[in-house]
Amino acid sequence: MKITSIQAIPIESGPLLVRVRTDEGVDGIGEASQRYWRSMKPFIEETLADIVVGMDPRDTQLIWDAMFPPTKWIGPGGMQMVCMGAIDIACWDIAAKSAGQPLYRYMSGAARTHIPVYWSTGVAWKNWRSGGGDPGTPEVLVERMREGREAGFTAFKLRLEWMHQRQDQDPVGDIARFKACKDYLGDDCRLSVDINNGYSVSTAIEQGLKFQDMGAAHYEEPLPQYDYAGLKQVVDALDMPVTSGELEHTLWNFRDLIERGDPDILQPDLLFVGGITPMRKIFTLCEAFNKPVLPHGPGAGVQNAVSLHVYSTQVNATLPHEYSWEFNDGLENATRIYEEAIVPTDGFVDLPDRPGHGLVAVDEAVEAFRIDK
Repeated sequence: MKITSIQAIPIESGPLLVRVRTDEGVDGIGEASQRYWRSMKPFIEETLADIVVGMDPRDTQLIWDAMFPPTKWIGPGGMQMVCMGAIDIACWDIAAKSAGQPLYRYMSGAARTHIPVYWSTGVAWKNWRSGGGDPGTPEVLVERMREGREAGFTAFKLRLEWMHQRQDQDPVGDIARFKACKDYLGDDCRLSVDINNGYSVSTAIEQGLKFQDMGAAHYEEPLPQYDYAGLKQVVDALDMPVTSGELEHTLWNFRDLIERGDPDILQPDLLFVGGITPMRKIFTLCEAFNKPVLPHGPGAGVQNAVSLHVYSTQVNATLPHEYSWEFNDGLENATRIYEEAIVPTDGFVDLPDRPGHGLVAVDEAVEAFRIDK
């Protein structure tokens, strides 16, 4: 089996769909965000395709190793990893399909296929072009929690999305936002808080003690991702789990993060690390350090589905996995290009036993909603 072509198709509801075709008629689907699709599309269809066309898509490690060295001048992070990751996902999809197995079984078998998920929500991301905007009033955020509660979720995360360039902007308001959401959800629901890199060390510790007293389930990215020394101070000062890792891009970054920052829980993002091939290694690294994993994956399409497949194969993957459809402007938009969606029921996702990752794009829908016509 040989790869014959690679196509990157930006879809108006959010994803950059990456389709890998083979000479045996078995195709695979990967996904990235279409935020920067005008840059990523030629990088995928020309630069990376020139490297992997003609290779066997089932040779996932060989393909990853072929893509990485000649493109590292624009990495190792950002566009390089994300685009490689989308192709890597599609190749694993092909490999599992050719074996007639669901992806989780092809990889090694699932420890569980009935997986808890949490509703991840925030509003400041809508101004992402300028680095994030107003995180919203307590009332607005409670309504976002209400949407998730009515959809059957029992675990939640409040994203405040301050980013490091707006350091320590509104600590008092952040406490009020979290308290309002916690009061609405009550003690029966799990609620975590994501600072999105927004605090200095002293503020992170001061705020963390308050969130801890209010019952936060975990405290995510309180500092800029590069401040490993500061993260270690925050981790040591708090009893609640401190998490980090969504903005790390390689296995080696995670090694350094664990050894120097020592977060309680690691949060690799399937695309930011370059796909399934490195993600599995990162999970093994976390296991070696006895670190729980809680993948970053706030979506409802291919990336989220594949992240759930990888997560399911890990014995220590017992925490709720992230899930959201707000970046797609609703669940219907997030799933409308696929034959059968993978969606949660009562706060759980049941992985399908269809071959591959289980999401098959409908050609007519892809053509109807693509934005590069």
